[in-house]
Amino acid sequence: MTNSQKHFIFSATILLGIIIVISQVIFLAFFETFCFVARINSISTIFVWAVTCTFHYWLMKTVMGKPKAFNRVFMIQTTAKLLLYVTFVAITLTFNKNHVVEFVIHFFVVYIIFAIFEVSLILKYIKKSDAIEKHK
Repeated sequence: MTNSQKHFIFSATILLGIIIVISQVIFLAFFETFCFVARINSISTIFVWAVTCTFHYWLMKTVMGKPKAFNRVFMIQTTAKLLLYVTFVAITLTFNKNHVVEFVIHFFVVYIIFAIFEVSLILKYIKKSDAIEKHK
């Protein structure tokens, strides 16, 4: 595992903790059914974190060997992640019909946060790699 991958996982774990704490506080303050909804939202946050870290590791491992495969692998991963997320949301909503709005809003916000986080670190890595290539 490279330093870039370790940095990503460490940063993603910190982001995971922050999101869980903030969402727990929000659900405690605004919703009566805190325990059940908060537990489902924590599980969904951990799921998004795990998928993001796994796919980021796969992307960086692929790019290290074949930088020209980045676009293809990134698009395949984006499609696969969206299919995983849609499946997860559908299964969760099948068993949890009472708190649909809260769950979908929370999942969407967490997805956006992790997507922005991942893309920003990937862009930072690409710029760094391009700078190194120009100096060679």
